[in-house]
Amino acid sequence: VSGVSLRRGLVSDLDAIRSTILEERMNPLGLDPARFVVAVDDARGGQLLGFGQLKPWATLSDRPPGDPLGAAVRALGLKPNWKGDLLELSSLVVAKERRGEGIGSLLLDRLVRDATEGDTGGDTGGEGRADGGPRTAGREVTLCLLTLRSTVPFYQSRAGFKVIEKHADIPRPLQAERAVGNVVAALVARDECVAMVLERR
Repeated sequence: VSGVSLRRGLVSDLDAIRSTILEERMNPLGLDPARFVVAVDDARGGQLLGFGQLKPWATLSDRPPGDPLGAAVRALGLKPNWKGDLLELSSLVVAKERRGEGIGSLLLDRLVRDATEGDTGGDTGGEGRADGGPRTAGREVTLCLLTLRSTVPFYQSRAGFKVIEKHADIPRPLQAERAVGNVVAALVARDECVAMVLERR
């Protein structure tokens, strides 16, 4: 996209990210700017045009012995229902006046590449793996997202995501968020919140 650059999010981007997320009626929790990729307008002094993030989710059963939460999860037999590191692609937004120009696709492509190649913001102080270790290229990753049913074709055609049809197949950390998202989507957008996963490449 001509005149648009992508860069890592900065602390100074947080207010703009937060206000846009709230304006779009999206989940305002977990907004660490170091996990974001932002699109900026080169001709307008780096004006923020859009953004998205990769949120790592902890594998609680992998917590060290003696950790009470990890022990409880292991005692209940709740093993991960995903493979490798779990990342959620979230908060993907483009400024209303710039939609339809390919900026969302540019951000989506970069976030998918970062997730699959192991670059999830660790070089700028963001989290790598949810257990605190850096994500490394070659480590298996499950990349999921929650979105409105009406936006499913965008993620299917642009990046190869597929809808997770069975609730039990949605990674556990996302199940509660999806349930809440369904209520909000029904009230605000008269739509449905669905979970998607990137198909193995």
